[in-house]
Amino acid sequence: MPSQRKLSILLVAVLATITAPMTAAAAPPEPGPAPVVRLQRYQIDPAKIFVAGISSGGFAAVQMHVAHSSTFKGAAVYAGGVYWCAGAGGVATALTNCGGQTLPTGQASYVSTLAQSQTYLETQSALGTIDPMSNLRGQPVYLWSGTQDATVHPLEMADLNAEYLRYGAKVRFDNTFPAAHGWESPDGELACGTAGSPFMVRCLQQDGSPYDSVKTWLTMFLGSLSPRNNGKLQGSLMAFDQTEFGAGPNVSLAPTGSVFVPKSCAMGKTCGMVLALHGCKQQAALVGDKWVTQAGINEWADTNGLVVLYPDTVATSAPDPTNPNACFDWWGYSNQLDPDYALKSGAQMQVLYSMVQRVAGVQ
Repeated sequence: MPSQRKLSILLVAVLATITAPMTAAAAPPEPGPAPVVRLQRYQIDPAKIFVAGISSGGFAAVQMHVAHSSTFKGAAVYAGGVYWCAGAGGVATALTNCGGQTLPTGQASYVSTLAQSQTYLETQSALGTIDPMSNLRGQPVYLWSGTQDATVHPLEMADLNAEYLRYGAKVRFDNTFPAAHGWESPDGELACGTAGSPFMVRCLQQDGSPYDSVKTWLTMFLGSLSPRNNGKLQGSLMAFDQTEFGAGPNVSLAPTGSVFVPKSCAMGKTCGMVLALHGCKQQAALVGDKWVTQAGINEWADTNGLVVLYPDTVATSAPDPTNPNACFDWWGYSNQLDPDYALKSGAQMQVLYSMVQRVAGVQ
């Protein structure tokens, strides 16, 4: 029989083994970054290709919709503005007239450019540098403007409402919620009236239940919807290579973007697609995956057969374009100065459209 001393030594050794911290060799491996994939082609119904965006992405969504109205069959615009809002005036005009600058009064700076926008749109439609404006007639358009938005004035969105109505679009204008500047979603981490990063707000209806603006515009676009997936998504959210489409510092686009692909779409079912454009200061390098996971699009896309394309921007400064807040190009910063930034020939517009064509199986 072991002595008492030997039993004590054995007990100490066992306890030391149990309580010792796990060595580096035995520790579970840290998860690495998701692999970057090549953007794939899918079976996409041409009648179900849409664009959505917030803030700079809202302005860019309008540009994409108007310039490529033969491709995009509807648009959802949060806190954006009229087509070619900044005109040829560059960033100073963009901030003063359209959005991005808060005055000492607490309101967003705003000077209407509606008349100039419509003249330009109609001229470019006649020239063929954008698709015929007649395509907009009858298309569903959803607009969101919070009453507490101090970044993009509600009057700018009222101008956009008037512009779309002029060209015959079927518009739903949500402009009564006391929301700060941001994208509205039941998954947003900020209360409705809270301003600031990551600009993802959650608003309540009069009965106290969360509003779901994405459901509103997807119903406009698709009709009756299958229920939202509030559990584990069956589809895959992947990082894809943007550089093969021309992304780079010269157009302020990051090396990678994100794409959500429902399982059914990956297996060959005919699906729709949404091009989703974030706002300034919402790039992945700054907010991580909050834009792509809190927007509330994937949950509906998963059960309703929609591939969701999330291009990403990168903050840049001279000698590349001066775009410190990683905005999408709605004033002509690409390639230092791009006077055609709102046309089909616009430098950044071409990169984004190439991605859409790939997903839609065209490229």
